[in-house]
Amino acid sequence: MTMSSPILATAFTLAAAALVAMRAVAANRKRAMVKVRSQRHPANTKTQG
Repeated sequence: MTMSSPILATAFTLAAAALVAMRAVAANRKRAMVKVRSQRHPANTKTQG
């Protein structure tokens, strides 16, 4: 049981760091999508559909 606690602690910290990183990436992606949509012409949306 002595070895399991540090492993759980490191796993928890890694999980928390991953969540924070994913949130930051998601926020950056949303900002990038808004910028790309505002810059592109509406005619390009036809090719995506």
